Amino acid sequence: MSSILSINNLSYEIDNKIFFDNFNIYVEDKSFTSIIGINRSGKTMLTKLICAIIPTTDKCILDGIYLNKEKVLKYITKIGIATNDFKSPFLFQKVKDELFYPLSNLGYSDNKIEKIVNKQIKYFNMENLLDKNTYDLTDGEKSKLLVVLALIHNPKLLVLDDIFSDMNKEEEQYMINKLLELKKHGLTILNITSKLSSIYKSDKVFVLNNYKIEKETSFDELIKDTKYLEKLGFSIPFEIELSSKLASCNAIDNISLNIEEMGNMLWK
Repeated sequence: MSSILSINNLSYEIDNKIFFDNFNIYVEDKSFTSIIGINRSGKTMLTKLICAIIPTTDKCILDGIYLNKEKVLKYITKIGIATNDFKSPFLFQKVKDELFYPLSNLGYSDNKIEKIVNKQIKYFNMENLLDKNTYDLTDGEKSKLLVVLALIHNPKLLVLDDIFSDMNKEEEQYMINKLLELKKHGLTILNITSKLSSIYKSDKVFVLNNYKIEKETSFDELIKDTKYLEKLGFSIPFEIELSSKLASCNAIDNISLNIEEMGNMLWK
């Protein structure tokens, strides 16, 4: 499978302090790829570099487009970003106005905007939020809205920056499953996160530590090494720890985050 995003020999420093030094990574087209790291491992800075919030020259390549001053606008139209890094992420009081605004900026007609917004809201089962005020939303609902906003212009690459941190378990698994359905239709998902449960269905996992890719692996392989994860500073969720132990002694076929599913595998 070909790469839709590659970062080649990226170096970045501030005031002579080096953060990324000859950094390399690739994301396969139509994949669900996760980069996991604890706080201050470099996740948000990497997100900003990938999404052209921090300028770079010809180090990031997205769908064949080199990120530089001349091509930045063409580059960013292919990318959608949902991040919890901003304290006040919304521009408008009404959810509907928030969703209409980016498409209006792109010159879409009101009729086309309404069709796109209604389709997205229906897909993510968020019709009940459309007429709400953004400040009345729960933290989980705000995060879900940020994902919908990132997808509203139909990008090829969706970048998630710790977007699942404020979602409960049910919201997180629901959104991941809906995004995986979109992956089947050509969307590539890059999940940059500190939440272990959110990488469960990843095609590939990169471990980011101290601004370096320390490991390239799968979720199943990573989760077996609990000592390594604890050394990095992760706390292992109960469901993951239990599932990993059951899988390691062949009591269940594969790792699951669903207790009921684990029970079914045990008793089949």
